[in-house]
Amino acid sequence: MYQVVSDPLVYHELFVPVQKDPQCLLQTLLSLGLSSYMLYQSEQETRIAGNALCSITISSDAVVCDRFGKTQSQPIGDPLKQVESILASLPIEDWTAYGYISFDLARFYYPYTKAIAQPLLYFVIPETELHITAKGIRIRSVKSLTKILEALSVDNSTQNYTATPLEVDFSDRAHYQTQVGKLIQAIQAGDLHKAILSRSVQVQGEMDVLGTYCLGAQSNNSARSYCFEFDNVRAVGFSPEILMKVDGDRIITNPLAGTRPRAENAQHDQKLYRELFTDAKEVKEHALSIWLAQAEMAAFCSPDTVQVYDFMQVKQYRCVQHLSSRVGGQLKAGKTLWDALKVLFPGITVSGIDKYRALKWIDALEAEPRGIYAGGIGWVNSRGMADIAIAIRSVYQYGHTIHFNAGAGIVAESIPENEYLESVNKMNTMLSNLVLRSRG
Repeated sequence: MYQVVSDPLVYHELFVPVQKDPQCLLQTLLSLGLSSYMLYQSEQETRIAGNALCSITISSDAVVCDRFGKTQSQPIGDPLKQVESILASLPIEDWTAYGYISFDLARFYYPYTKAIAQPLLYFVIPETELHITAKGIRIRSVKSLTKILEALSVDNSTQNYTATPLEVDFSDRAHYQTQVGKLIQAIQAGDLHKAILSRSVQVQGEMDVLGTYCLGAQSNNSARSYCFEFDNVRAVGFSPEILMKVDGDRIITNPLAGTRPRAENAQHDQKLYRELFTDAKEVKEHALSIWLAQAEMAAFCSPDTVQVYDFMQVKQYRCVQHLSSRVGGQLKAGKTLWDALKVLFPGITVSGIDKYRALKWIDALEAEPRGIYAGGIGWVNSRGMADIAIAIRSVYQYGHTIHFNAGAGIVAESIPENEYLESVNKMNTMLSNLVLRSRG
């Protein structure tokens, strides 16, 4: 269906040794007409990409590619491998695709039935992208670089944003704790080892994506942060967790499991830190996750290369702190990042153990589709590299409804009241940073 043309489209590239604040630069680019955009920040660089050259989306019944104004569709088979095939056929040299994979895409691989009305996967190959580092900015564009250079010449600062006060309804407490109780019973009966049960808070309005990101960045540290707007889907987040990072044939996943809140008092905060190592529930939850992560990695990595790094370190964020370990390996010959993604997705720490049984229980106990929450956000490229964060500590907008989601890992030793409070602490990452667009 997808034929490779003989003369692929080529990006023009230019390195400009200037320092620009990514948020200010995005603000300027948006004022100049940037659309279908994503900002994605990692440890070493921030990327801004926008203006769709091609897009790939997955609905509940089709994989659709829109390239150069022409749309082609195929029925769902193995959707992630279909996306891999379509991307490989694009007549574009050295492309990078930016976007999201919703949790609901799991319905094609696991006993999970729910789905949002919006695309379950959305990737854009942009006309223009900027890689911002401490050394300068690398511009890549298939169009003239004039507008980008104009944007780099603008000396501005970001607007001052104010969070929109929210009245959050906690009336779901009793229901959530009841569902946790049902899950604990199933675990104690031996049906599964662990599952992550989530809850959702929804508000009406139009999220100011840049404003929410700028405000959130002032108070939240993260492993990956991002904001994007694709059609009527928007998201802003500060994820502590990397689903997968692929560089050449090396792949890393970074499960976080085991949680304590942060405290304003340093002494109390240190007490909570120590509890991560002494609470049997937290240690068990983390150890189970790392055990399964190694087994999953062995499915697509050479077995003797799978290793655990930085076992049970504590990662501290504004509202919570987690036990963290990294699991890495070397891809087997003939395996690609898409083979790895099929196994790792959805992440262990947002699904459960075993994953198949956990997804069945999540489907039964959660009333609504998760959407992008607990899926993945990031990028993949034609050289087999990828950087995908787990979509948590984020806020999402579908149409005119804004969604906050958070969950907790449930094991046999879980206490329902504590798990509800854990979900509240996690959700607070974004609840206090939402900026709505003015109605004027």
